[in-house]
Amino acid sequence: MRCTDTHAHLSMVAARAGEAALRAVFAPLEERAAEADSLLSAEPFVVDIGVEPGDLQERRQLVERVMPHAGRSVRFTAGIWPGTEACADIERSLQLLREDLARGVCAVGECGLDYYHMAAPAKAQQALFEAQAELAREMGLPLVVHSREAFRDTCSIIKKVASSIPVVFHCFGYGPEEAKQCVDLGCLVSFAGNLTYRAAHALREAFLVVPSDRLLLETDAPYLHPEPGRGKPSTPLSVWQTCTYAASLKGMEPQALADLVGRNAAAIFMA
Repeated sequence: MRCTDTHAHLSMVAARAGEAALRAVFAPLEERAAEADSLLSAEPFVVDIGVEPGDLQERRQLVERVMPHAGRSVRFTAGIWPGTEACADIERSLQLLREDLARGVCAVGECGLDYYHMAAPAKAQQALFEAQAELAREMGLPLVVHSREAFRDTCSIIKKVASSIPVVFHCFGYGPEEAKQCVDLGCLVSFAGNLTYRAAHALREAFLVVPSDRLLLETDAPYLHPEPGRGKPSTPLSVWQTCTYAASLKGMEPQALADLVGRNAAAIFMA
């Protein structure tokens, strides 16, 4: 790994690409960690993102089994994606989330609104999202936000907490005007492999308006494999392809951008 991946689903990577794919990602870090007992803060790391109520323990067990010396190279969040079952019983979903948060995480999320899949009614999605945003504010944790075809409603909830905690707008999928609004709200904006897709002109414009100190990169693995190879399962290693492409847009060396992203990510997820 040469660049921090601020948003991946490691259990889904294992399901789609096999546990060997995870070992390939972390093998060099594992070797250094085994020698030094811990990873240096400057090392790239991966943020493993929660999406289901109560999924934290199973995700941690996977990492401990596959990568016993992973240590600081994997950070865990807990959150609830706005799915059908989660929104059908919001109180139970939130209770399971509180139990996971009590076990120690680096952020709340991913959570938010998805009016594309519309797995649950908008009002239920909003209630679940707002409750998680409030939990993040109460605990002083960063909030990792999912938003698809729901920008205005997403921002109306973000506004209530963005002055108190870091907010990461994950897998940004809107245009430059929306990116400016996110920056004005104080959000960090994270870009994934779809930045490399041929038709993603507005997304590239959005990328260029985000200041360096608000910029993050991710894979959303196993999804959104960057070009070339679109459609294949991605892993956290794929973030380097996105980083290389993104650096070319900014006229930077890839490692310089990777270092910048790493510093931004560490300030949030390793605080």
